Amino acid sequence: MIDIYLVTGFLGAGKTTLMQNLMKVFKNDRVALIVNEFGQEGVDGAVLEKEGMVIEQIIDGSIFCVCRSDKFIDTILKTREMGIDCLLVESSGLANPFGMHEVTDMLHKLSPNTFHYSGSICVVDAKHFSKLSDVVPVLTEQVQGADLLLINKTDLSTPEAVEKVEKGVRKLNKQAPIVQTSFARIPDVTEILGLRWHRGTMKGFLVKQTPGIEKFVLKFGPVPVDQMVVWLKKWADRVYRIKGFCSEGRRQFYVQAVHDDVRVSELDHKPQENFLIVLGPADHEIKKMVQSSWSEHFQRELTLA
Repeated sequence: MIDIYLVTGFLGAGKTTLMQNLMKVFKNDRVALIVNEFGQEGVDGAVLEKEGMVIEQIIDGSIFCVCRSDKFIDTILKTREMGIDCLLVESSGLANPFGMHEVTDMLHKLSPNTFHYSGSICVVDAKHFSKLSDVVPVLTEQVQGADLLLINKTDLSTPEAVEKVEKGVRKLNKQAPIVQTSFARIPDVTEILGLRWHRGTMKGFLVKQTPGIEKFVLKFGPVPVDQMVVWLKKWADRVYRIKGFCSEGRRQFYVQAVHDDVRVSELDHKPQENFLIVLGPADHEIKKMVQSSWSEHFQRELTLA
Protein backbone atom coordinates (compact mmCIF):
# COMPACT_ATOMS: atom_id res chain seq x y z
CA MET A 1 0.00 0.00 0.00
CA ILE A 2 1.08 3.59 -0.65
CA ASP A 3 1.48 5.59 2.55
CA ILE A 4 0.12 9.15 2.43
CA TYR A 5 1.56 11.82 4.74
CA LEU A 6 -0.16 15.21 4.93
CA VAL A 7 1.77 18.35 5.93
CA THR A 8 -0.33 21.25 7.21
CA GLY A 9 0.35 24.58 8.90
CA PHE A 10 -0.41 28.25 8.40
CA LEU A 11 1.33 30.51 5.90
CA GLY A 12 5.07 30.66 6.56
CA ALA A 13 5.15 28.09 9.38
CA GLY A 14 7.80 26.00 7.63
CA LYS A 15 5.88 23.38 5.60
CA THR A 16 8.16 23.45 2.54
CA THR A 17 11.27 23.11 4.72
CA LEU A 18 9.64 20.15 6.46
CA MET A 19 8.90 18.57 3.07
CA GLN A 20 12.61 18.83 2.21
CA ASN A 21 13.48 17.19 5.53
CA LEU A 22 10.90 14.44 5.03
CA MET A 23 12.48 13.51 1.71
CA LYS A 24 15.66 12.78 3.67
CA VAL A 25 13.69 10.58 6.08
CA PHE A 26 12.34 8.60 3.13
CA LYS A 27 15.57 8.69 1.11
CA ASN A 28 15.49 4.92 0.61
CA ASP A 29 11.90 4.94 -0.63
CA ARG A 30 10.34 5.98 -3.91
CA VAL A 31 8.52 9.19 -3.08
CA ALA A 32 6.06 11.44 -4.92
CA LEU A 33 5.03 14.95 -3.93
CA ILE A 34 1.80 16.87 -4.26
CA VAL A 35 2.07 20.58 -3.53
CA ASN A 36 -1.07 22.67 -2.98
CA GLU A 37 -0.69 26.45 -3.16
CA PHE A 38 -3.01 29.41 -2.77
CA GLY A 39 -2.57 31.27 -6.05
CA GLN A 40 -1.54 30.46 -9.60
CA GLU A 41 2.19 31.07 -9.07
CA GLY A 42 3.83 27.89 -7.83
CA VAL A 43 6.61 29.02 -5.50
CA ASP A 44 6.83 26.02 -3.15
CA GLY A 45 6.71 23.58 -6.05
CA ALA A 46 9.55 25.42 -7.78
CA VAL A 47 11.66 25.23 -4.62
CA LEU A 48 11.00 21.50 -4.16
CA GLU A 49 11.30 20.58 -7.83
CA LYS A 50 15.11 20.70 -7.81
CA GLU A 51 15.08 17.75 -5.40
CA GLY A 52 14.25 15.59 -8.45
CA MET A 53 11.06 14.10 -7.04
CA VAL A 54 7.82 13.56 -8.89
CA ILE A 55 5.70 16.66 -8.33
CA GLU A 56 2.09 17.53 -9.05
CA GLN A 57 1.07 21.09 -8.23
CA ILE A 58 -2.55 21.89 -7.41
CA ILE A 59 -2.89 25.65 -7.41
CA ASP A 60 -5.44 28.42 -6.86
CA GLY A 61 -7.56 26.66 -4.26
CA SER A 62 -7.35 24.25 -1.35
CA ILE A 63 -7.27 20.49 -2.00
CA PHE A 64 -9.99 20.26 0.66
CA CYS A 65 -12.25 22.67 -1.18
CA VAL A 66 -14.90 21.21 -3.51
CA CYS A 67 -13.32 23.29 -6.32
CA ARG A 68 -10.08 21.28 -6.21
CA SER A 69 -10.89 18.01 -4.42
CA ASP A 70 -11.62 16.08 -7.64
CA LYS A 71 -8.20 16.96 -9.06
CA PHE A 72 -6.58 16.04 -5.74
CA ILE A 73 -8.22 12.61 -5.72
CA ASP A 74 -7.43 12.03 -9.41
CA THR A 75 -3.79 12.97 -8.80
CA ILE A 76 -3.52 10.52 -5.91
CA LEU A 77 -5.05 7.75 -8.03
CA LYS A 78 -2.50 8.39 -10.81
CA THR A 79 0.34 7.57 -8.42
CA ARG A 80 -0.74 3.92 -8.55
CA GLU A 81 1.13 3.66 -11.86
CA MET A 82 4.34 5.26 -10.57
CA GLY A 83 5.56 2.41 -8.39
CA ILE A 84 6.03 4.66 -5.35
CA ASP A 85 6.22 3.74 -1.69
CA CYS A 86 4.85 6.93 -0.18
CA LEU A 87 3.17 10.18 -1.10
CA LEU A 88 3.94 13.49 0.64
CA VAL A 89 1.24 16.15 0.39
CA GLU A 90 1.90 19.78 1.30
CA SER A 91 -1.47 21.46 1.77
CA SER A 92 -2.17 25.15 1.35
CA GLY A 93 -1.52 27.27 4.43
CA LEU A 94 -5.25 28.05 4.42
CA ALA A 95 -6.45 24.44 4.27
CA ASN A 96 -8.76 22.80 6.81
CA PRO A 97 -7.37 19.23 7.06
CA PHE A 98 -10.63 17.64 8.22
CA GLY A 99 -11.59 17.35 4.56
CA MET A 100 -9.09 14.48 4.39
CA HIS A 101 -11.78 12.27 5.93
CA GLU A 102 -13.92 12.51 2.78
CA VAL A 103 -10.86 12.14 0.55
CA THR A 104 -9.79 8.88 2.22
CA ASP A 105 -13.35 7.52 2.04
CA MET A 106 -13.42 8.20 -1.68
CA LEU A 107 -9.99 6.62 -2.21
CA HIS A 108 -11.11 3.45 -0.45
CA LYS A 109 -14.18 3.26 -2.70
CA LEU A 110 -12.33 3.95 -5.94
CA SER A 111 -9.22 1.88 -5.23
CA PRO A 112 -9.60 -0.48 -2.24
CA ASN A 113 -6.48 -1.61 -0.38
CA THR A 114 -4.20 0.73 -2.35
CA PHE A 115 -3.60 3.72 -0.10
CA HIS A 116 -2.91 4.07 3.61
CA TYR A 117 -3.37 7.49 5.20
CA SER A 118 -0.68 7.73 7.87
CA GLY A 119 -1.83 11.07 9.25
CA SER A 120 -1.27 14.82 9.39
CA ILE A 121 1.87 16.63 10.52
CA CYS A 122 1.04 20.18 11.53
CA VAL A 123 3.83 22.78 11.58
CA VAL A 124 3.17 25.50 14.17
CA ASP A 125 5.01 28.82 14.05
CA ALA A 126 6.27 29.36 17.61
CA LYS A 127 6.84 33.07 17.01
CA HIS A 128 3.44 33.99 15.56
CA PHE A 129 0.93 31.31 16.59
CA SER A 130 -0.33 33.02 19.75
CA LYS A 131 -0.93 36.28 17.90
CA LEU A 132 -2.71 34.74 14.91
CA SER A 133 -4.71 31.87 16.42
CA ASP A 134 -7.41 34.21 17.75
CA VAL A 135 -8.00 35.91 14.39
CA VAL A 136 -7.41 33.06 11.89
CA PRO A 137 -9.75 30.12 12.65
CA VAL A 138 -7.99 27.73 10.27
CA LEU A 139 -4.96 27.63 12.60
CA THR A 140 -7.14 26.03 15.26
CA GLU A 141 -8.51 23.51 12.76
CA GLN A 142 -5.03 22.55 11.56
CA VAL A 143 -3.88 21.89 15.12
CA GLN A 144 -7.04 19.96 16.01
CA GLY A 145 -6.68 17.76 12.94
CA ALA A 146 -3.02 16.92 13.51
CA ASP A 147 -1.54 13.54 14.42
CA LEU A 148 1.89 15.04 15.06
CA LEU A 149 2.60 18.65 16.02
CA LEU A 150 5.92 20.35 15.26
CA ILE A 151 6.37 23.62 17.12
CA ASN A 152 8.81 25.22 14.71
CA LYS A 153 11.04 28.32 14.81
CA THR A 154 11.83 27.88 18.48
CA ASP A 155 15.15 29.60 17.75
CA LEU A 156 13.22 32.82 17.06
CA SER A 157 11.22 32.71 20.30
CA THR A 158 11.94 32.81 24.01
CA PRO A 159 11.53 29.61 26.07
CA GLU A 160 8.58 31.27 27.84
CA ALA A 161 6.86 32.04 24.53
CA VAL A 162 7.42 28.49 23.27
CA GLU A 163 5.98 27.06 26.48
CA LYS A 164 2.91 29.29 26.06
CA VAL A 165 2.42 28.05 22.50
CA GLU A 166 2.77 24.42 23.57
CA LYS A 167 0.14 24.86 26.29
CA GLY A 168 -2.21 26.51 23.80
CA VAL A 169 -1.66 23.75 21.26
CA ARG A 170 -2.17 21.03 23.85
CA LYS A 171 -5.56 22.49 24.81
CA LEU A 172 -6.66 22.14 21.20
CA ASN A 173 -5.23 18.66 20.66
CA LYS A 174 -4.72 16.33 23.61
CA GLN A 175 -3.70 13.27 21.57
CA ALA A 176 -0.95 14.19 19.12
CA PRO A 177 2.71 14.09 20.17
CA ILE A 178 4.40 17.51 20.29
CA VAL A 179 7.96 18.11 19.13
CA GLN A 180 9.79 21.43 19.53
CA THR A 181 12.16 22.20 16.69
CA SER A 182 13.77 24.83 14.48
CA PHE A 183 14.21 24.83 10.70
CA ALA A 184 11.54 22.07 10.71
CA ARG A 185 14.18 19.52 11.69
CA ILE A 186 12.98 16.08 12.71
CA PRO A 187 15.02 15.09 15.78
CA ASP A 188 13.53 11.59 16.00
CA VAL A 189 12.45 9.96 12.72
CA THR A 190 10.45 7.35 14.65
CA GLU A 191 7.87 10.12 15.24
CA ILE A 192 7.30 10.16 11.48
CA LEU A 193 7.66 6.46 10.76
CA GLY A 194 5.31 5.62 13.62
CA LEU A 195 2.72 8.23 12.68
CA ARG A 196 -0.88 7.09 13.11
CA TRP A 197 -4.11 8.78 12.13
CA HIS A 198 -5.51 9.65 15.56
CA ARG A 199 -8.33 11.88 14.39
CA GLY A 200 -10.16 9.47 12.13
CA THR A 201 -13.16 9.49 14.43
CA MET A 202 -13.67 13.22 13.86
CA LYS A 203 -15.84 13.48 10.77
CA GLY A 204 -14.66 16.10 8.34
CA PHE A 205 -16.04 17.71 5.23
CA LEU A 206 -14.91 19.51 2.12
CA VAL A 207 -15.40 23.26 2.32
CA LYS A 208 -17.08 25.40 -0.33
CA GLN A 209 -14.46 28.13 -0.28
CA THR A 210 -11.18 29.05 1.36
CA PRO A 211 -11.00 31.76 4.07
CA GLY A 212 -11.24 35.43 3.09
CA ILE A 213 -7.55 36.25 2.76
CA GLU A 214 -6.52 38.51 -0.09
CA LYS A 215 -3.69 37.72 -2.48
CA PHE A 216 -1.83 40.03 -4.82
CA VAL A 217 1.28 39.54 -6.95
CA LEU A 218 4.17 41.95 -7.47
CA LYS A 219 6.16 41.62 -10.71
CA PHE A 220 9.39 43.53 -11.38
CA GLY A 221 12.81 43.43 -13.02
CA PRO A 222 16.18 42.61 -11.41
CA VAL A 223 16.91 44.62 -8.24
CA PRO A 224 19.66 44.56 -5.57
CA VAL A 225 18.76 41.82 -3.12
CA ASP A 226 19.97 43.73 -0.04
CA GLN A 227 17.68 46.64 -0.98
CA MET A 228 14.81 44.21 -1.45
CA VAL A 229 15.30 42.96 2.13
CA VAL A 230 15.36 46.49 3.53
CA TRP A 231 12.21 47.36 1.60
CA LEU A 232 10.29 44.27 2.73
CA LYS A 233 11.15 44.79 6.38
CA LYS A 234 9.39 48.16 6.29
CA TRP A 235 5.96 46.67 5.61
CA ALA A 236 6.03 42.85 5.80
CA ASP A 237 4.54 42.84 9.32
CA ARG A 238 1.28 44.19 7.88
CA VAL A 239 0.59 40.97 5.95
CA TYR A 240 0.69 37.25 6.74
CA ARG A 241 3.12 35.91 4.15
CA ILE A 242 5.38 37.00 1.28
CA LYS A 243 7.27 34.61 -0.97
CA GLY A 244 8.72 34.57 -4.45
CA PHE A 245 11.85 35.08 -6.52
CA CYS A 246 14.23 37.97 -7.12
CA SER A 247 17.24 38.15 -9.43
CA GLU A 248 20.39 40.28 -9.30
CA GLY A 249 22.60 39.93 -12.34
CA ARG A 250 22.81 36.22 -13.14
CA ARG A 251 22.01 35.19 -9.56
CA GLN A 252 18.55 34.04 -8.51
CA PHE A 253 17.19 34.22 -4.97
CA TYR A 254 14.26 32.72 -3.09
CA VAL A 255 12.67 35.46 -1.00
CA GLN A 256 10.27 34.87 1.87
CA ALA A 257 8.88 36.83 4.77
CA VAL A 258 6.63 36.04 7.71
CA HIS A 259 5.72 39.31 9.39
CA ASP A 260 9.03 41.04 10.22
CA ASP A 261 11.18 37.94 9.58
CA VAL A 262 12.60 38.35 6.04
CA ARG A 263 14.90 35.68 4.62
CA VAL A 264 16.73 35.35 1.31
CA SER A 265 18.55 32.29 0.01
CA GLU A 266 20.41 31.86 -3.28
CA LEU A 267 19.15 29.20 -5.68
CA ASP A 268 21.39 26.94 -7.71
CA HIS A 269 19.03 26.45 -10.65
CA LYS A 270 18.22 28.64 -13.61
CA PRO A 271 16.67 32.10 -13.06
CA GLN A 272 12.93 32.49 -13.11
CA GLU A 273 10.58 35.39 -13.47
CA ASN A 274 10.86 37.94 -10.66
CA PHE A 275 7.72 38.09 -8.57
CA LEU A 276 6.46 38.14 -5.00
CA ILE A 277 3.16 36.70 -3.81
CA VAL A 278 1.62 38.62 -0.91
CA LEU A 279 -1.07 37.09 1.30
CA GLY A 280 -2.77 39.15 3.97
CA PRO A 281 -5.99 40.70 5.22
CA ALA A 282 -8.27 42.35 2.67
CA ASP A 283 -7.00 45.92 2.93
CA HIS A 284 -6.71 48.13 -0.16
CA GLU A 285 -4.51 50.57 1.77
CA ILE A 286 -1.76 47.94 1.90
CA LYS A 287 -1.62 47.82 -1.91
CA LYS A 288 -1.37 51.60 -2.12
CA MET A 289 1.37 51.65 0.48
CA VAL A 290 3.36 48.94 -1.34
CA GLN A 291 3.20 50.80 -4.66
CA SER A 292 4.18 54.11 -3.08
CA SER A 293 7.02 52.56 -1.10
CA TRP A 294 8.38 50.77 -4.20
CA SER A 295 8.60 54.05 -6.09
CA GLU A 296 10.64 55.55 -3.26
CA HIS A 297 13.16 52.67 -3.15
CA PHE A 298 13.59 51.45 -6.71
CA GLN A 299 13.90 53.05 -10.11
CA ARG A 300 12.10 50.19 -11.81
CA GLU A 301 8.54 49.53 -12.86
CA LEU A 302 6.34 47.48 -10.52
CA THR A 303 3.30 45.60 -11.78
CA LEU A 304 0.70 44.77 -9.15
CA ALA A 305 -1.99 42.24 -9.97
